[in-house]
Amino acid sequence: MTTRRFAELLLPLLVLGAGIVLLLNTLDVVSWAVWQEIARFWPVLLIAIGLSAIFRSLRGGSS
Repeated sequence: MTTRRFAELLLPLLVLGAGIVLLLNTLDVVSWAVWQEIARFWPVLLIAIGLSAIFRSLRGGSS
């Protein structure tokens, strides 16, 4: 999978993941405390976005 393809899929994957967690909350499979655990890893999202931008610029294209 190319970096550009990963960057295009990042937001949809995050939305899908949030939807799954909300569904599991609604079905009482996981508690609302799971959001605290997810929130601890928000810097990983910034790192992924930054790496995507770096690899895109190294490939010589912004398109």
